Amino acid sequence: MASVRARSDGRLFFDFRFRGSRCRELTALGDTPANRRKMEKALARIEADIAAGTFDYGTTFPGSKRA
Repeated sequence: MASVRARSDGRLFFDFRFRGSRCRELTALGDTPANRRKMEKALARIEADIAAGTFDYGTTFPGSKRA
């Protein structure tokens, strides 16, 4: 199951599976209720796109090593 998690430094990251691999994408957002809500909405879109087969890693996370 995908989730929004916080690092020990207080920054939030996405934690999800894509094509059988665990993916973690760090953000610059701090761990606040508003930022968690924002990321939960984005994560719901990511999960829906993965389920539909339309998820594009490079478009969603352009700076990622996985892109």
